[in-house]
This record gives sequence, C-alpha cells and structure tokens, in this order.
Amino acid sequence: MSAKPFRNSKGVNKPFCSPFNNTPQNNNNKRNTNIPESNSDKTPLKVSVAKRLLFQQTPSPKKLCSSEENSNNQANIKQNNELYQVHLESLKERIQLKEESIKNLKTTLSYQKKNKAEDLENAIKKWTECCQNALKDYQNELQERTGQSVTMSEILSSFNINPDIVCFSVDNDTFQ
Repeated sequence: MSAKPFRNSKGVNKPFCSPFNNTPQNNNNKRNTNIPESNSDKTPLKVSVAKRLLFQQTPSPKKLCSSEENSNNQANIKQNNELYQVHLESLKERIQLKEESIKNLKTTLSYQKKNKAEDLENAIKKWTECCQNALKDYQNELQERTGQSVTMSEILSSFNINPDIVCFSVDNDTFQ
C-alpha cells in the first residue's frame, strides 16, 4: 500500500490546524454562507490589558545625579584605581623576590647534588694545609733573605688574610 492518500480522499485537502490556536488558518469550510466574511487573519488577536502591560516596554526611570555625587563617584573611582595600582606593584615586587629566592634555592640544591659534604670537607682540609705550608715556606724565605725573624701574624696582616680562615691561633702563634 502507498503511504500517500488518494487524490480525492478525505484527508487530502484538510486545512492546517495549529496546536496553539483553535482556529484553522484556511477557512475554506464555511458552514453558514449568510454571515459576512470577517478578516480574522488580518486583524490582530485581542490581548488582555494585563498581558499588554506585561510585555509593554517602559523606559527605565533615569536617576538624576547631582554634580557633587558625580564628583564623589569619580574621586572614589580614581582612589580605587590608585590603590589597585599600588597593590599591583607590591604584588609584582613580591613575585620578583620569590622568583629570586627560588632561583637561589635551585642553585643551592644543584650544588648539593653535585658536591657531597664529605668531599667538600676533604677539599677544605687539603687547601687549608696547603695554605699553611705556603705561609710557613714564605716565612722561612723571608728569614733567610733578610736575616730577621718575621712572625706569622705580621705576614697574615700584610696579606690581609683573616687568621681564622687558615686556622691560625694568634695567642699561641701556631696553626691548629
């Protein structure tokens, strides 16, 4: 069977009926021919006054601001902008300081990974001993050349060397 209705069947020329409106758009089936034709399609639907007021756009009332209120508002806006700028600058400075501290911590961490504490202590002891030996040799060379005895504290002060760095005791005049 065919899904199309036949040409002369009942449902072929049936007028469209909207589910939102009870009246059909096409008024071909008029029962009473004596009633004059009304233009229901051309006239707008009558809407109740309440609905018309509901959808009617009324202009919003404009608030009249005095010049004092306007200037106060502008002053408040400027003050807020200045506060925001100061706050923003302080945040930028804090961020920069945090980034620098992070960078320093990263370099410290990388040094700790590269150099173990035991290796560093051994290297420090080795170089301290070398420095002490070099200072003793210098003291002996000075005594041989000039024939005068020179103290280790005089040598350290002439080179601006801190005695604690080379583990020298000023009281005993010896290396520790």
